[in-house]
Amino acid sequence: MLPMLHKHTVITAALLASLSLTACGKKKDLIAPPPESTAEQTAEQTTQKSGTQTDNTNGQIGGGLPNPNSPGTDDYQPPLPEPIPEPKKQPAPPKQSGGTKTETPKQGSQTTTPPAPPAPAKPVEPAKPSTPPVVDTRPAPALGTNPLPPDYRTNDVGNSTRDNLTKRMTGGVTSDGLVYTSSSTDELLNFLRARNEKVDAGTRRLNLEAASSVLSAKMTIDGLTNDAIVTLKVQEGRDVKVYNVAGAVGEGVASPLRSVRAGNGEITTGTRPLDGTLKCVDLDGGCETTFVRLKIGATGSSAILNLVFRSSAADIYFHLPGQYSDNPEYLIMREFAISTIQRLNTDNKIKSVRMSSWEVVNGRSGVTLSMKGANNELLAFAGPLLAPEAGTGVNITLSRIAKDQEDTLDLISLQNTKLNYANWIGDARMIANNGLGQVRIALKMRKRANFAQDQFAVTFMRKIKPLVDLTDDNLK
Repeated sequence: MLPMLHKHTVITAALLASLSLTACGKKKDLIAPPPESTAEQTAEQTTQKSGTQTDNTNGQIGGGLPNPNSPGTDDYQPPLPEPIPEPKKQPAPPKQSGGTKTETPKQGSQTTTPPAPPAPAKPVEPAKPSTPPVVDTRPAPALGTNPLPPDYRTNDVGNSTRDNLTKRMTGGVTSDGLVYTSSSTDELLNFLRARNEKVDAGTRRLNLEAASSVLSAKMTIDGLTNDAIVTLKVQEGRDVKVYNVAGAVGEGVASPLRSVRAGNGEITTGTRPLDGTLKCVDLDGGCETTFVRLKIGATGSSAILNLVFRSSAADIYFHLPGQYSDNPEYLIMREFAISTIQRLNTDNKIKSVRMSSWEVVNGRSGVTLSMKGANNELLAFAGPLLAPEAGTGVNITLSRIAKDQEDTLDLISLQNTKLNYANWIGDARMIANNGLGQVRIALKMRKRANFAQDQFAVTFMRKIKPLVDLTDDNLK
């Protein structure tokens, strides 16, 4: 009896030892240290995917609204980061064949495969500007040397594609040879460009560098209090900094502007000193055209920025195709245009049209085009105000914006703003700019079922007021 018990004891001990070795091996696999910089790799991959999705729009419209061709936002989930690559493992030993023997490591062995070294971090690319950079400047033309033809009319749609007109330009030129333009027929930009050429070479160089660094500009004026806020986005090295200045619009002389912590929904992030003046230059005393002069930087290295803001009502002209599909969304959009043309008594027509621009002397310029319906539907698009130096044809992707500038203080109207029509647009492009306040855009319906993606065009023609005489005293 005792020998049999001893035999069972030996077998049990052997089994326990075997299980202990197996468990130790498995536990060691579970608690093995992860590859170094795992968290950094995850963050880097997430950043790279996010940057790609932001920069590569594939010609689709952005501006903070949902992509009309993507799934509904309620059901859509963002893609997960790609899995982190695991350390390379030793290849499995080949099976024994014939009399060949292969040594295999014993279970529980301390020999482990070292983790693969982390990939070197890739340099972070600077944010791409929404408008092409300025790589050159054109000399200012002498005032009065490029008059408009006597037959030019600001509300003649034929002028939007007329090639024998002299544009009003900021002076900035892109690497593609396109020029940044004004949205008016006046010579305010030419006057300011010529004035900048009168300063010494060192000051002019600083002014040109400052002008080319401005990526975008925005100005709002409170219609009740006359408080004004100007917001700039400026490229400083690899970073984009936000600057805000504010003041009150006065009558007669220019009003002072001082740096503030926030404005126009943007928090100030720039640290350089910034102040200046604002002057309304409409002949009737209005502010549809406003001149802003800013001094940026510390004494000894400061520069002068000259900006022009324009915002006024506009005439429009619809270019509708003779043949079109039965897409119900396009049929409603077509009715929206025809009801406006025929001035029908319906809510499905346009109530107001505006064209606004910002123009940096010797720098960039941009435009916002908006149509507001009596049914509160908003169609608004924005983009760089570019054109070839000769001719008017361009092909520039526009962004879709979700807020009407006129709704800034009208909370009831803002809450009622609808974006159904805007979501039906799959692509918007500027196809012509005469550099004098006329812009034509092409709109393409989003893809829906088996319907064709109908296209139509709209020409915006800004209503232009005369300005004060262009003298140094009148701009002070």
